[in-house]
Amino acid sequence: MSSHERRKPSRRTVILFSIFTVLVVCYELFLWFSSSTAPTSATQSAVHFLDVGQGDCALIVSGEEAILIDAGLTAASERVTSDLEQAGISKLTAAIATHAHEDHIGSMETVLRKFPTKTLYLPRQTANTRAYESMLDAAEDTGTQVQIPTPGQVLQFGEDAAMTFLAPPPDSVYENLNDSSIISLFSQNGQRVLFTGDSEAPAETELLAAHPDLACDVLKVAHHGSNTSSTDAFLDAAHPRLAVISCGKFNDYGHPHPETIAKLTAREIQIHSTAEQGTYIYPIIKQEGANAT
Repeated sequence: MSSHERRKPSRRTVILFSIFTVLVVCYELFLWFSSSTAPTSATQSAVHFLDVGQGDCALIVSGEEAILIDAGLTAASERVTSDLEQAGISKLTAAIATHAHEDHIGSMETVLRKFPTKTLYLPRQTANTRAYESMLDAAEDTGTQVQIPTPGQVLQFGEDAAMTFLAPPPDSVYENLNDSSIISLFSQNGQRVLFTGDSEAPAETELLAAHPDLACDVLKVAHHGSNTSSTDAFLDAAHPRLAVISCGKFNDYGHPHPETIAKLTAREIQIHSTAEQGTYIYPIIKQEGANAT
């Protein structure tokens, strides 16, 4: 045999390689199914935490109605509209732009123009940016009502679902635009999901003073898991079973921060990161003995 001639792999090597290949394929299929976007029917009540890269976007579906909270970067427009279509959405009862940063409102213009929307909720603080002005132009062009919600205001929709606005307080002005984020609590069938935008420690402290009972089943972790949010007092008040972090893989900000992950882990809170696991769908299942909201 020539010294340059390759040795034929043994049967054992071939079998082991085949098993490894099958395992890899099975794992990839598992990841694909676990991150798939939601039901084809819009009649199933669920909260969809959409993977939009480095940004925020969540879809709440209840019966024949739906609410969108934030819409990710402008670059994510096609992904956002595709996800809404796959979820069976043709119109929106409301859209909530938590605050004026582009990674939360960038695709809102496209959403408003493609999906008829009854009301667009905005915080009082604005921004002189192209994304913000484009969103307002789209609302005006499509006849979407623009409203600044007040704490305690409740939006009833769908099948006994409610969205309660908790913050920011009226006429409040913040040096940090993140702290102007609309914070809201979705409730249905005894399930509670808390949405926090990019609110940081000062806003969390202010919220706790006004609403000490923040208990929820699911927490949309503020500011993509940054260590400027998720204070100990806030996490203790919310004490969710599940925390969802929306951020992009290998993002430039180091989100989520190890300190935040450590806090969640210490409290035995299950963590889902869109950067690692993609879109997450939280089904709203009525619990025995639970009130409607």
